[in-house]
Amino acid sequence: MVEGDSARHLCMIVVGGARDDFVAQALRLAREYDVSVTRCDDVYSAVVDLAAPGRRDVLLVGPFREMARESGRFFALAARTGARCCCLLGREVSGAPRDVLAAVRAGVLIVTQVEEIEPILADWLAHRICHSGGLGTRGLVGEEFRATEAELNALLGRGADE
Repeated sequence: MVEGDSARHLCMIVVGGARDDFVAQALRLAREYDVSVTRCDDVYSAVVDLAAPGRRDVLLVGPFREMARESGRFFALAARTGARCCCLLGREVSGAPRDVLAAVRAGVLIVTQVEEIEPILADWLAHRICHSGGLGTRGLVGEEFRATEAELNALLGRGADE
């Protein structure tokens, strides 16, 4: 763990190096939206943060290449704890379509541009009012942000039977 504010209810964990543009943008947005945020250098540190008592209703944000380590086991762990993940899918994922499918099955929100995290964070806050100390009752994002497995296969250039 590198940065954090333990005085407020933790709402967002950003995974990745401080020099990563996606990570920097996520941290900036968290501060703009007055969300308590912690940055972890890697997915292993994020697991430790996620396991801490009271770490429910957390939005985990980071580059896909980092969060998909260990064959995407982190995504399933996050889902079991009630946390949600949002990952930036970069060009380097071409060799790991199974990891992308595992992420989608675990309910991970996948974006392709840094700018796409702001509406996801705004929607997260609209449903989980953690920056004000309130309790949210709805899910993270509407169905318009979810892709079916067939849509993902098409985007990855794979046939349905592969």
